[in-house]
Amino acid sequence: MAEDRGLRLIPHGWNTAVGLAADLHLASAIRTTDLVEYLTGSPFIDEIVESRWKLDSAGMLAIPDCPGLGVSLNVDAVEKYTGVRFQAS
Repeated sequence: MAEDRGLRLIPHGWNTAVGLAADLHLASAIRTTDLVEYLTGSPFIDEIVESRWKLDSAGMLAIPDCPGLGVSLNVDAVEKYTGVRFQAS
């Protein structure tokens, strides 16, 4: 709807690395979106994934391109912060 009305949409997921991955995929589907807002220094974003997020030389995050949302969870970190043990698939 934002694109249809000429409005700029900037997704912002303050929740987890999974939410950030979803926001990046959403942003990539909208021509007028060039930014995604997220919280740095959060263990729920920085620690629960196997490969940490890294800004490139232009200050941008790569859109994950692996299956699903493109992130692999660090099950030890997920357990540390949730108290629940999940099995990696």
